Amino acid sequence: MSEEVPVHTNDILVLIVVSILGGFLLAAWTLPPALAFDFAVSVLAGTVLMAFLLFIPVMGVRLFIDDYRDDGSSG
Repeated sequence: MSEEVPVHTNDILVLIVVSILGGFLLAAWTLPPALAFDFAVSVLAGTVLMAFLLFIPVMGVRLFIDDYRDDGSSG
């Protein structure tokens, strides 16, 4: 099983945006939003966690969309 999944720029951009928003939401859920060092560290930790956990689902969704486009254009 040596299929390679190419990573496109759009995939990384979507992952970054979703991770930052998710990290901010996780930080706001655990701490009151404020311009403080603790909140910034919490946002960073949440962003890294979201990026780590969402890389494979984002790539999977992109593969399903590519397969759907390929099936639709051939029929």
